[in-house]
Amino acid sequence: MKNYLGVLLIFISTFGFAQERCGFSIGNKIKQSNNPNWIKQQAEFESELKLLKIKNEGKQLRVTAKIYRIPVVVHVVHNNASNFIGGINNTNISDEQIKSQISVLNEDYRKKIGTNGFNTNPAGADMEIEFELAQKDPQGNVTTGITRTYVNKQGFDLQYDTQNIANIIHWDFEKYLNIWVVKSKNGTIGYSEFPYDSDLIGLEADASLVAGQSIFDGVIINYTNFGTCCGNLNSNYNLGRTVTHEIGHWLGLLHPNGDSNCGDDFCDDTPQIEKLNDGTTCNKLTSNCGSVVRINMIENYMDYSPDRCMNIFTNDQKGRSRLALSLSLKRKKLLSSLETLKETEKLTISIEPNPAKSIANLRVLFTGEKNINIAVFDMRGVVMYEDVYDAQKSSLYNLKTDNLRTGIYIIRVVAGSETSSQRIVIDK
Repeated sequence: MKNYLGVLLIFISTFGFAQERCGFSIGNKIKQSNNPNWIKQQAEFESELKLLKIKNEGKQLRVTAKIYRIPVVVHVVHNNASNFIGGINNTNISDEQIKSQISVLNEDYRKKIGTNGFNTNPAGADMEIEFELAQKDPQGNVTTGITRTYVNKQGFDLQYDTQNIANIIHWDFEKYLNIWVVKSKNGTIGYSEFPYDSDLIGLEADASLVAGQSIFDGVIINYTNFGTCCGNLNSNYNLGRTVTHEIGHWLGLLHPNGDSNCGDDFCDDTPQIEKLNDGTTCNKLTSNCGSVVRINMIENYMDYSPDRCMNIFTNDQKGRSRLALSLSLKRKKLLSSLETLKETEKLTISIEPNPAKSIANLRVLFTGEKNINIAVFDMRGVVMYEDVYDAQKSSLYNLKTDNLRTGIYIIRVVAGSETSSQRIVIDK
């Protein structure tokens, strides 16, 4: 969709993802009330993105070999005074629930075959972005990438309380993607910060905006819409796609309708639509925009469809997110601290941390695309578990260590005709 004339109109609604329509526009209205130049500044961001897109037309930004691996810290802000972890109606969600969400993100952003994140649509893109729970905290200490904080509060307003939530706990926004899991009290199930920053070229910095951005940047999610297991998940949003959607905003993606009737998301390969799918089914929807009837892409992660309907980011959405990352100074600072996955001439594997307690990450590097087999053996040669992945690129995998007892195990990886093995120590 190429109508850039409506750029000033697309920011009237919030970038939040809500169950109730009344929560859609609150986030941006707050910003507009605090900063009279907000709409103008957002429009300037879009104009800069447009110029970058034109400048880079021939550089194939939609197809890149660079894989970004983003460290994530999940802050569980709960109201369980006993600090008991996990279970029904417990805001202090389990590690298992958190890890299930990280797995979904990697399935969706890598378009992994054999998962709910795969699609056969020619417009479908492997975003080549991966997420891992942080292994080091801001002080350099080993961490699980999960924090837990008790707060004597029944719930939070996900738009109005963003800075209050971040004030409770946050890690350096320039080194981590912060995700807060809380109990929502207003029906909104997710909210995130767009990659706009006040020192964008051509704009004067706004003092209130600078102050606000130094306090909050990241994603806030309602605890019953996080992950795919455990606890009591919402029936329509129970596959982790709320976080996939919100991180899309964090990366600069808009709703397919640009938050207005037949609006613009500035991606040519997403159909122009009248409104988002705020229903409870995956039934086909059509839109009539400019006297042209089109089928809505309800499966797009940036729509409002139930989780089970979603399975696609498009090539232009990938290109837009890459451009936004190169334009936003606060995103560039984060990316500058990242290690990227690079292909290697021969199969190379590494495990971190090692020794491990409950979480371990396996990096698998090789050339091209191959079928992957990952198996874990005890020292007697007994297979503890085995996973098979088809048509994979160099990637990061979460090792399943929850059911492994303290001891030494062998991790064997087969990638095409190559095999590599490494020991891991489980210390619980």
